[in-house]
Amino acid sequence: NCKLDSELAELQAKIIPIPISEQTFLFDVKELLAENVAKAVKINKKTTKISVKRKALPLIPAYSMTTHKSQGQTLGKIIIDLVMPPGPVEVASVYVPLSRVKRLDDLLIIRPFEFAALQVKPSTAQREELKRLDRIAKSTPKRFPISM
Repeated sequence: NCKLDSELAELQAKIIPIPISEQTFLFDVKELLAENVAKAVKINKKTTKISVKRKALPLIPAYSMTTHKSQGQTLGKIIIDLVMPPGPVEVASVYVPLSRVKRLDDLLIIRPFEFAALQVKPSTAQREELKRLDRIAKSTPKRFPISM
């Protein structure tokens, strides 16, 4: 039983700890120095190499796509952000990403969002287009009867 095991046991379900990655390397700054400074460094026998230490979360995005590109696709598992950017919000901005998976277990919403994002109403132009399509759907069988 190590200390890490006990700390991991306290995590909430579906929480995965990501340790910070630390890397140290030497970098030669000679090419970045002005010519006169580079000569002075060489004359004084100073090194132009510096030690760089960096820390980062070792995350690599696997894949991403826009809402528009995802239309018509069924995806295995998705992570979505429902916080909308400033400006007018389209109905598809919320409906499309939410409807790309078959099961809710395959959907992860990454941060809290305003409930109003789910209540986007179609614009007047969109409502008019839906009415026009309904009229066409009703008139088509009359204009083009199927004879068997």
